[in-house]
Amino acid sequence: MNPCIRKLQDAQDLIDYYQAPTYMSRALAVTQSLILLGSVMILSISPVLGDDHDGIIIDEIVEWSTDTDISENIYIKSGGELTISSEITFTSVAEINIEEGGTLNLVENGEIVSQKRASSLSTLGNNVSKLIIPTGEFLEEMNIIVVSEEPFSLNGSKVYVNEIEELSMDGETFEIQIPEGDQDTQLSFDGFGIFPIINSIILETPTGIIINEYKASSLISHNMLLYGENGVSINSLGTIRITDNSTIKGVDISSSGEIIIINSTIKGSCPILLTTNEASLSIQNSEIIGSKDDHYVKLKPYSIIEWDNVQIKDELIDRWERIIEDQTLIFDSEGVEYSIEGTSPNGEELSIMSFSGVDGLSLIDRGGERVIEIGWFDLTVTKESATIVISEYRTGWNPAVSNISNYGPSDMNLTWDKNIDLRTLNTPFIEWVSLTITGDKESLTTGKSHQISAILANRGTQAANLYFDCDISGTDIDADIGGYQNAMIGPGEQIEVYFGWRNINPGEFGLTCDILTPTQLVNDTAFGGGTISSSAIIWEDNEEESFNMIPIFIVIIIAIISGGVYFFQKLSNDAEETAGILDEYQARENSESSDIDGNNNDS
Repeated sequence: MNPCIRKLQDAQDLIDYYQAPTYMSRALAVTQSLILLGSVMILSISPVLGDDHDGIIIDEIVEWSTDTDISENIYIKSGGELTISSEITFTSVAEINIEEGGTLNLVENGEIVSQKRASSLSTLGNNVSKLIIPTGEFLEEMNIIVVSEEPFSLNGSKVYVNEIEELSMDGETFEIQIPEGDQDTQLSFDGFGIFPIINSIILETPTGIIINEYKASSLISHNMLLYGENGVSINSLGTIRITDNSTIKGVDISSSGEIIIINSTIKGSCPILLTTNEASLSIQNSEIIGSKDDHYVKLKPYSIIEWDNVQIKDELIDRWERIIEDQTLIFDSEGVEYSIEGTSPNGEELSIMSFSGVDGLSLIDRGGERVIEIGWFDLTVTKESATIVISEYRTGWNPAVSNISNYGPSDMNLTWDKNIDLRTLNTPFIEWVSLTITGDKESLTTGKSHQISAILANRGTQAANLYFDCDISGTDIDADIGGYQNAMIGPGEQIEVYFGWRNINPGEFGLTCDILTPTQLVNDTAFGGGTISSSAIIWEDNEEESFNMIPIFIVIIIAIISGGVYFFQKLSNDAEETAGILDEYQARENSESSDIDGNNNDS
C-alpha cells in the first residue's frame, strides 16, 4: 500500500479509538487535533509527481478506501493499479488516464463521482419524451414553469399535459397552470431534432412563490437524453473493472482496452466509447441510467461486446451502435464509378454513390460515420446489409467499343473492413512470357523485315485489349515494327503475336518491347505489363544486295545520257530556229534599204 494512504488509514483508526464513549470526555482536544491531522493527510494522498504529468501518478499497487474530494488529474502508469472502495468526488474538471498495462478497479461500493455533470434533458420528438413532475406532493394549485437550456428557446415546440392538453411553447420559459390534486403531472414534449432542451422545472404558487426547483435530470423521465458536459473523463488503454455494487456517475468513458462491469451502476456516463477494434466491454447484472446519445455504447466494427442481464428503461435508446468511419474502397484506377446499395440496420434504404480519386481511393459517404449494427432495447440485433455495385470502370484496355465489360467486382457484399481492396477483383493482369526472333539464324540481313514472336499471358480474371511498341535495346530509338502492335487477350489465356522487325544499320542489336499502360491507372504495373527484351543478334549488310545496285547505277547513267542528248537536241533545234529568224530579219532589212536607195535616186 502507498505509505501516504496507509498513514491516512492509521490516523482514522486512531480517531475512531479516541471517539469511543469511555474516552470522549477526556480526549476531545486530542480528537480534534487528529481530525485536523487526517485532513492534512487526505490532501497529501498524491505520490511523487511525474515529470511529464501534472497530477496524481499511480505507478504501483494503490488502494483508496477513504471518501475523498479530488481536483487533480490521475495517471495510472503501465504496471500501476488503483483500487477504489470509497467515494472519490471530483470537484473540478479532471481526467483519469490509464496507460496500456495499467488498471483501475472499483470494488465494494466504490464510487467515482463528478460534481460537474450533464443535468439537462433533450427530447426525441414525436411526443415520445416524457417528464414526471411531482405535483401530487403539494396538494394545491400551482404553476409549472418549463425552463429551456441556454442559449436555446422553446419556440416551435409543443407540450402535452397528462397526454390530454396540447400547448404550443415559446420563449425561454413557459408556464403551465395545474389544478390542485394528489396526482403527479406528466409532460410530453414534441419538437424538432433534439429540441426542446429542458434545463429545469420550477414549481410555484399562483402568486409567484417558488415551491421547488428541479434539475431536469433529477426527475423521472422517459425517452429523454442527457444534455450538457461531464466534468470528468476516463481515457483508458488498459483495464477498467467495476464490480461489487460500485458506481460511476457523470463520467465520460473512452477505452481502447478492456472494460468489465459486474453488479454495478453506470449513471449519466454514456455512451461508453470503445475506440478501437481491439477494445472490449463485458457488462453483466448491472444497470445503466442516462445517455447523451440514443445508445448506451458506441463501438467499432470488430470491438467485442458482451451484454447480459443489464437493466435499461428507455426503449428508444439502443443498447449499442456499432459504427464505421473513413471506410475506403481501393481501386487501381481513377474515375471508377460505384454505388453502395442495400439497407441500414434500422431498415432504411441505403444508397451511396461516388467514384475513385486520382489515387484510386474513395471514402464511402465521404468518410462519415455510418451505423452498421444496432443492439436494440428488446435484445434483438440488426446489421447493415449492402452491396458494392460497379457502374463504370473503364480504362484504355476495356473501352466500351471493345465489348469487354466493366472491370471490378460484380455485386460484392460490403464488409466491415476499414480498407476494402478491390484492385485484383475482376481485372486483367498481363505478363510477358517471351520475345524471340523466329528461325534458327546466327545473323540477320539489314534492310529486310524479320519475323518476331511475342508471347503474352493474362493471369487476371478479365480480358484486355492492349497495345505495345518496341525500341532497339539500349537506345531510345524506335524499332521499325510497323507501328503499335495490338492484342486481345482473355482471362487465363496465353497468346502469340507475330510482327516484323526491319533494321537498316549493321551491328549487334536486340529488341525491347513495352506494354502501353492505360492512363487511368494509378500504378504503372497495376494491370501487369512492363517490358521484355530479346537476345541480341548480329545484323549484316548483304553483298548480293550491294551487287544488285549496279543495274540501278546503269539506269541512272542511261537516264543522264538520255537527258543530255535531249538537251543538246533541244539546243540544236533552238539554234536552227534562231538562225532562220535572223536570216528573215536580214532579208527584210536589205529590202527596205534598196527601196530607200531607189527613192533617193529618183529625187
